[in-house]
Amino acid sequence: MSLGRCLRLGAAAGAGGGVALALTLAVLGGAAISEAVELEEAAGGGGGPFSRGVQQVAGVVGAVALGVAVGVVFAVVFAAARHRLPGRDDWRRSLWLAAAAFVAGHLVPALKYPPNPPGVGDPATVGRRTALYVLLIAFSVVATVGAARLNNWLAARGTAPAPRHLLAVGAWVVLVAVALAGFPPPPDAVEAPATLVWNFRLTVVGGWLALWAVTGAVFGWLSLSPADRTGRGDAGAAEGAGDTSSRSD
Repeated sequence: MSLGRCLRLGAAAGAGGGVALALTLAVLGGAAISEAVELEEAAGGGGGPFSRGVQQVAGVVGAVALGVAVGVVFAVVFAAARHRLPGRDDWRRSLWLAAAAFVAGHLVPALKYPPNPPGVGDPATVGRRTALYVLLIAFSVVATVGAARLNNWLAARGTAPAPRHLLAVGAWVVLVAVALAGFPPPPDAVEAPATLVWNFRLTVVGGWLALWAVTGAVFGWLSLSPADRTGRGDAGAAEGAGDTSSRSD
């Protein structure tokens, strides 16, 4: 697959992921987001020159734009690591990469620095919060890449799949646990209602899950040939193998 085609597929898949993100936030988190905005405005923050409807439309556009950007980055990483990803075809490789991106880039950081509703937190600590979050993402990604390299290193030395997978996953868990324990706690206390906070957090994480699931699935499906999408490729390969076997007899 050429890099140009890979980027086009990534942009298309990411746009679909952005739509999934917007729908998830609207369907699952509409009430929580509205309540958070009302609390922020009641406290004297938020507001602005634009109506809530305009902000919602802008949010959808922003989610799709973000999805396209994520899809392009996903395509670049996929093109660079394609032959080192697990799976016998691009469909499975794409799903593996999307799952790793969600876990390393969103799930792990959310365990230490979960997202908070609008208006929660001191504006003066935004820089510190952002820096800690980005650093934890970077550490999580490095740990994931390191675990994958360990798995490949063990495979090259003939280690059986079960023990090498256990060792790689175990190393990743240890590194992540050390990071979660060692990184500083969130700098701000959360004073919003607990139900609102957890509904908002689950919605945001669910939105990222939807984005990566759709991006990975669409990219993987588009990467397959038309014959492989319909299952004819595997059937043709099996038929060809059968014909070869018959001729050898």
